[in-house]
Amino acid sequence: MNRRHKKKQKVDYVELVKTRLHAIDVSQMKSKLSHTWNLLPSLHQKLLMVLVPIVAILVILPSPKVTDPVLASVPSSRVELEINTVGLSEQKSTEQKELKSSQWKEYSVKKGDTLAQVFRNNDLPLSDLNALVKIEGQDKPLSRIKQGQLVRFKLAETGQLDILQLEKSGNSVMFFRLSDGGFGRSK
Repeated sequence: MNRRHKKKQKVDYVELVKTRLHAIDVSQMKSKLSHTWNLLPSLHQKLLMVLVPIVAILVILPSPKVTDPVLASVPSSRVELEINTVGLSEQKSTEQKELKSSQWKEYSVKKGDTLAQVFRNNDLPLSDLNALVKIEGQDKPLSRIKQGQLVRFKLAETGQLDILQLEKSGNSVMFFRLSDGGFGRSK
């Protein structure tokens, strides 16, 4: 048994294409083409005589460059947009920005006032009130404010609430902002 492999024959593709082109019978193709052409309706024949040269010219011609300065200045890449994603309760009003100072502000609680109304009256963010209520404690000094009670607060340079102090009959409870943005409480 012979286990030798036969050498692969090298194929000359150029010569192969030439022989196949010479094998085409042009006269037979012309007769088939003219027979197909004659089967088409006269309207289709006229349309093809107009459309085929136009399509051939359009394929050959290069595409024009943009010369319109308006279209040329339009970038083809993505455009970056600035979107305000801060919640409404966290946005600072112009009045709150004006309150920035290192001085304490005082508010005397009126009859029927709630702490939420105190925050609204002084343009303090309600998100800070929510954070304060979470660490209020069992004695509930924020929930039990009374008429005549003094509420003192100090804003940070950013306009956020920095310190809140509640005074009631000589006792004082203070809430202060921590470095992580939350609040802490002292008695």
